[in-house]
Amino acid sequence: MKVTNEMGLPEPFVRAVQTERHNQPGCYSATTLLKGIKEIQLTDRHYDELTIDASDSVFQIWGSAVHEIFEKIDGDNCFKEEKFSTEIDGITITGTADCYDLEKSLLVDWKTCSSWKIINKDFDDWKRQGQIYAYLMRKAGLEVKRVQFIALIKDHSKTKAKTDKDYPKSPVYVFSFDITSKDLFETELYIRTRIRGIKNSMNLGDDEIEACTPDERWEDPPKFACMKTGRKSAVKLFDSKEDCEKFVKEKGSGHYLEERPSMSRKCSEYCICKEFCNFYKENVCKIEQITEEVKAA
Repeated sequence: MKVTNEMGLPEPFVRAVQTERHNQPGCYSATTLLKGIKEIQLTDRHYDELTIDASDSVFQIWGSAVHEIFEKIDGDNCFKEEKFSTEIDGITITGTADCYDLEKSLLVDWKTCSSWKIINKDFDDWKRQGQIYAYLMRKAGLEVKRVQFIALIKDHSKTKAKTDKDYPKSPVYVFSFDITSKDLFETELYIRTRIRGIKNSMNLGDDEIEACTPDERWEDPPKFACMKTGRKSAVKLFDSKEDCEKFVKEKGSGHYLEERPSMSRKCSEYCICKEFCNFYKENVCKIEQITEEVKAA
């Protein structure tokens, strides 16, 4: 992967965001398994052709710095940054435990995130990641009874915390859950299913691999806007077309309905292999173009 420097940032910063290949051949990390099969394969196949700008890696540095700080803390009776792996169906699955308390059988993982994730309680990926780590550690003979994610919210606002009841009150948020035997059983089934999907896609062409699911693409549902002639912004947004139609009718002359198609936020903003993805080119890219044309009108 090539790191560009379009903003002319200092060379030490650019070197700091240089990353080694995340997965070696035949190995997949717990976090990689959470991605869509198409994203996994396209990233793997085109890794040497991928580019990312150094300016887009700011939060990567922050996340790395947070982990390094807590890794150096002594006297907490935990071992840190321990790597675990197991082989399933010829594929090696890996994971690195940030902190494990042997006495409490507690696994702790440090995260940095946006307030959006906390507000929307978007924790499915964290929970699945924690379950995979617990599974890998169990294979190594270590029991995990509870997993705790400690998140540092990078865009936390004290003002919003005072005025919005749904906004996180602190810049630190803790998400935790227990691990049961059923969780470990279901996690193994999940891993085997992901491995099967990866293997089945290996001999397919790029365009033949099924697109990532709506959840994997972070797809937002479509919106319906009540617009007013001569005004660029919406009068009001609706999740339901019927509700919007009713509102437009009530507002009367000069008002009309405008459908705003669903957007796959990961494809649009965070997928590094999208230039090789036919789904992005045929769907998301066209919607982006239409949206920009509407804004410019």
